[in-house]
Amino acid sequence: MATAKLMDIVMVHWVDSCEPQPNSEIEEQDIPGVQDIIQVGYLVKKTKDAISVAGAWKQELKTYDYVITIPKVSIRSVEVLLTAH
Repeated sequence: MATAKLMDIVMVHWVDSCEPQPNSEIEEQDIPGVQDIIQVGYLVKKTKDAISVAGAWKQELKTYDYVITIPKVSIRSVEVLLTAH
């Protein structure tokens, strides 16, 4: 069995854009607002502009699943739920 990779588990509160479906001939009252999102997962990457959060880590393959990169300008807060040791 492969050794577990140590990563912080975080909860990210962020704002995403939104578009209606279908996206044509939209009346003003049907224009959507932004989406308020709570993302929980492994903090796998941090840069000066964004963070990446993964939903799963495959130990055998050493790969991530369900990764999303969130621009820091969209982040309202980040809470560390579990710190890697």
